[in-house]
Amino acid sequence: MEQKSNLKTNINDFKYIITSFIKILQKSYSKESSELIFRDTLSFLKKNTKKEPLSLFKDALDKSKPFCEVKSIRISGTNYKVPVEINLYRQKTLVFKWIVLNSVKRPDICMSTNLAKEILDTCDLNSKTIKMCDDFHKIAESNKVYIQSRY
Repeated sequence: MEQKSNLKTNINDFKYIITSFIKILQKSYSKESSELIFRDTLSFLKKNTKKEPLSLFKDALDKSKPFCEVKSIRISGTNYKVPVEINLYRQKTLVFKWIVLNSVKRPDICMSTNLAKEILDTCDLNSKTIKMCDDFHKIAESNKVYIQSRY
């Protein structure tokens, strides 16, 4: 009985993250399908890893959040790509989009298993989502010369 109440508090803690992720899934699927896919993903994670699926999901999000991106700024007729910090809301949105995009590209048929495998690979730091985050950071690193042009 205590385990169910523990799961309920975890869901309440992650309610904002879960609803945001389901909204990203809704761009490709209906609301019911998105909720079903996410629920099946969590059950797949729990069955295959014997760990708490919400903590795995949160861990995957934390590991793949980008902290900076480049913005194009036009100064005296020249365009510069200037690295800028990303706020938390944009970080989460980018990670959600990357996870969904990369799980759709997987060769497996079932979206919930693709999503679960992408989350597991992200936790292990060998997914395409991590690669996309690293590419964001490499581009920002190569353009850090233009930081003084930001203002």
